[in-house]
Amino acid sequence: MSTALSPTHLVTVSNAEDGDLSVYHLDAAQARLAPIARTPAGSVVMPQAPTHDGRQLYVATRGTQPTIVGYDIGADGTLTQRFSTPIDASLAYLSVDRAGRLLFGASYGGSRLFVWDAKRVESGDGAPLQFIDRIQNAHSIIVSDDDRYVYAASLGSDRVLFYGIARAGEEAALIARGELATPAGFGPRHLRLAPDGATLYVIGEFHGTVLAIPRDPVTGELGEPVESDLAPSIAHLAHGAPRPPAPTSPVIWAADLQVSPDGRFVFATERTANRLITFRVDENRKLHYASCIETEPQPRGIRLSPDGSLLAASGELSTSISLYRVDAATGALTPATRIECGKGANWIEILPLRGA
Repeated sequence: MSTALSPTHLVTVSNAEDGDLSVYHLDAAQARLAPIARTPAGSVVMPQAPTHDGRQLYVATRGTQPTIVGYDIGADGTLTQRFSTPIDASLAYLSVDRAGRLLFGASYGGSRLFVWDAKRVESGDGAPLQFIDRIQNAHSIIVSDDDRYVYAASLGSDRVLFYGIARAGEEAALIARGELATPAGFGPRHLRLAPDGATLYVIGEFHGTVLAIPRDPVTGELGEPVESDLAPSIAHLAHGAPRPPAPTSPVIWAADLQVSPDGRFVFATERTANRLITFRVDENRKLHYASCIETEPQPRGIRLSPDGSLLAASGELSTSISLYRVDAATGALTPATRIECGKGANWIEILPLRGA
């Protein structure tokens, strides 16, 4: 007889084809999930951005009329929709600063970066404070923990861009501070900062490797990148290229990455071979291939639990998500449970329950 679930966390999954969020309770000790609800969001719901205090969740939809949708997160994990504001951008990525004041977006098709005032968006005003053009195939945008710097990936031009945040009263804008070229054809997609802020990690959609870029936590400046090993399980694949058109033969098609809370491991997804890949970070912050495991078909999103003991993965061609235990010594992943979700599952968030 199974032990009763003692929920400790909330898990939310964006189901693009169904236009909703699958919401679960997670018992971290037992590595078990239990469904709470399917919460409506909107057509082609994808990126999510929870506030630092875990009380609000923003999501972006990418249908005919793109929107930013906001939810209150109850102490028990219940999501209550507060607004749905139309915007003039289909966002591949959405971030919120730690203060909960600014929203940042990256539009792949529009090749633009955006800055919004969160309160204005909540009131129904979708006009941005700023947009920046000619960021070819902008795929991600993240904010440093001190709310001073922003980093963005331009997949189409093989660049990582670095900005400062200028604030004046109720206004804010990104000020260009520099850029860094990735290897040709790398396809920088998603970005993550190390817990100490001293490394910026970038996954290459077309190489299937991860760049480790030294970063000054005070000035935000970036150093020379070092590329990881290639996982043997995807070494037979050719380098990928921007889509459309779809490739005529199997190619590398990496998607997401996560960094363990202790900074010792980096996890990545590759969609053609359906792999979750673990990299080990050495004392010089260089990445080394450690292990991999087969996962949900076409894995798009992964998320670590706050303590790094569990990893959840979704697949765009799967109607289930998988939860894995993370070996604290090696970073190896072991399947723990699998549970039904919606169609077109992509983005995942794991948040502590305030009522736990």
